[in-house]
Amino acid sequence: MSSHQPPLTQTHYQLTPTVSLQLLLPEAAPPLAAQLIMMEPWQSLEFTLPQLIKYLTRADPCLHRFQCCYQQQNAGIIAVREPWLRGVFLELLAVFTSQQRQGIGEHIMRWLIQETTLCSNNLWTTVSDFNTSAQHFYARHEFTPIGRIPDLIQVGHEEILLRRRLN
Repeated sequence: MSSHQPPLTQTHYQLTPTVSLQLLLPEAAPPLAAQLIMMEPWQSLEFTLPQLIKYLTRADPCLHRFQCCYQQQNAGIIAVREPWLRGVFLELLAVFTSQQRQGIGEHIMRWLIQETTLCSNNLWTTVSDFNTSAQHFYARHEFTPIGRIPDLIQVGHEEILLRRRLN
């Protein structure tokens, strides 16, 4: 990140020779949402395709949405809200099942931490109580649980609020 430019304002980020992020354009949302709907936690939380498309396309000046690419193929989505509670909130990070175990999530998380450290004290996210693989991923990246929020997205499930201190 340049000291002259606020975070998350570019339309393209080249994270590695094979991993990049591109601003998510509305026309790209439906096929990406169709892949998300088949994955956890969205399946268990009973999200619908129209709900996910609306989330990925609605106007929101504080929400920065990017399409993740691996070797120039769609690999996932990241959505980051800035500002949020004296920090930045990672609302969505998904690497599609067919692209997992390639280090894509690791590259994205390193980029996000680097991109937001200069402007923020905290990086926040939530994870569903049943999503143990995501919980382990965030723990590896030094996120700590702050609290549990019952019934936030669906009755009977808790979301765990996580924070990583940046400074």
